[in-house]
Amino acid sequence: MNVNINLRHLRYLVTLAESGSFAAAAKAAGITQSTLSAAIQGLEVEFEHKLIDRSGRRMQLLPFGEAMVRRARHILAEIEELPQYAGREVLPLSTRLRLGVIPSVAPFVLPRLLSSLNRDYPLLHLHVREGLTHSLLTEVSSGRLDAAFIAHMPSLEGVEIAELGKDPFYLAVKPGHPLTRLNEVTMAQLAHEPLLLLDQGHCLREHAMVALGRDAITEENDVRAASLLTLVQLVEAGMGITLLPKIAMDAVAGTQVKLIPYSAPKAARTLVLAWRKGAVRADDYRVLAAHIRKHCLPGLDADTPPSP
Repeated sequence: MNVNINLRHLRYLVTLAESGSFAAAAKAAGITQSTLSAAIQGLEVEFEHKLIDRSGRRMQLLPFGEAMVRRARHILAEIEELPQYAGREVLPLSTRLRLGVIPSVAPFVLPRLLSSLNRDYPLLHLHVREGLTHSLLTEVSSGRLDAAFIAHMPSLEGVEIAELGKDPFYLAVKPGHPLTRLNEVTMAQLAHEPLLLLDQGHCLREHAMVALGRDAITEENDVRAASLLTLVQLVEAGMGITLLPKIAMDAVAGTQVKLIPYSAPKAARTLVLAWRKGAVRADDYRVLAAHIRKHCLPGLDADTPPSP
């Protein structure tokens, strides 16, 4: 089957899949809904398969459409990297690099990262985007981001990773809390403590739930936060306790919140740098990972593989 595919139409298809509706996708792409609909119909004609189920009130991708979206993301990412082929022999970290960073890392690591990269790699044009893990990985997959600084999740697929360090948890409690008399706390000692967590979508929320044991959690469902700084303020106000990763210990500066080492089988998260499998600039990303380990994560241990 010979097909004549317009790359712009492939971008429209990916945008439609990510937006969930023709109206939202058309707005994101800067086109009219009729133009978007005609582009999708054109792809369906070329593929000789339907991509979208239009029978319901809400647009839904058909299985063939889902497969084409996955493939389109890969194709578009490859095209984004084409200019990098010409520069494969240039100095490492000397071109543009678009880095995504999760919110539980960005405010605590970026100041050191930006200053050290500016010092060691002055030719690097770094673009930073803060976002939740799922959205960052989607953008890595589609080529809109080059790499993402995240915490490892069991469901990571389609990416290569370099481990940056083990980030142990500390228990954050209000001043005068009975637990402050202990040198460390265990999961059993927290069974009846009201727990404060980040809101849905934050991977730190999932890591904290695993570290504390899901069955033993007594979560304060009426109190949630979108940032670690807010969680610390809520803890200081006596609204509950929370787990704070080591890299975020500066979040308690200027407060009376106490930090206690937490002892449990999974009392740490693993920070990683992730990029798309088969990326042309994988060597650049490994250099970046080594730089982060050395200059931006003091005191964190990492299983560092030998340099290729």
